[in-house]
Amino acid sequence: YGAGLLSSFGELEYSCKERSQDEPYGTGEDGMPLRPVIKPWDPAVAAAQDFPITTYQPVYFLAESLQDAKMKMRKYCEDLPR
Repeated sequence: YGAGLLSSFGELEYSCKERSQDEPYGTGEDGMPLRPVIKPWDPAVAAAQDFPITTYQPVYFLAESLQDAKMKMRKYCEDLPR
């Protein structure tokens, strides 16, 4: 869990709120994303993702499980140049 997500009730609600698949992406009148994009957990993709620090995140990464997240993170770390 990201520290921002755990410390912000509003972002936690935004990230978990159910939405229909036909609800548009984009931003509302307040400039906030209408809904986040959920991508499969891939450490290489997450490492290259830009993250705003003043608004809710437009992209979240979702692992199948904690074991899946750990396995993919270990593999990513093993492949890093040293």
